[in-house]
Amino acid sequence: MTVRGFSRTSVRHHGYVAVEPTYPFVPRSNRLLRPGQFWAIPLSDGRFAAGRVMAVPAFGPVDRTGVVVGLVDWVGEGSPTEADIAGRPVLVQAKARFEAITMTGGEVLGVRPLEVDGLVAMDPHAFHGGAVHHKVWGGRTIAQYAERAFVQG
Repeated sequence: MTVRGFSRTSVRHHGYVAVEPTYPFVPRSNRLLRPGQFWAIPLSDGRFAAGRVMAVPAFGPVDRTGVVVGLVDWVGEGSPTEADIAGRPVLVQAKARFEAITMTGGEVLGVRPLEVDGLVAMDPHAFHGGAVHHKVWGGRTIAQYAERAFVQG
């Protein structure tokens, strides 16, 4: 039996049993978010950009809201598919809350492992003597970056 966003399939994840998501789903925390998942970001000109989940969690080991998100170098006439984002780089990434997905595109559409595209997430927990300054975005910041990259050019 499947309930939207959840499946009966489960795996061991950090010492507890985690439910694996079914697609599409609307995240209500970062619990079902996995690196490589992607979502559509509607643009003001009617086209779509794509966001990717880069790392989870973003704000410490017990964090239930944080995620590292990235803006994919892709724009299209419809929502992105796995094939659309294949091999595409990420233009920028930052820490955010899961609402960066729900406030910009609404639902996670699928997953494509980051490794197959040669993508590496920023390490949200690595601070090297204060030299690393991580970006932390509000819920709509990724959509603002997408507008500047793909609409305003």
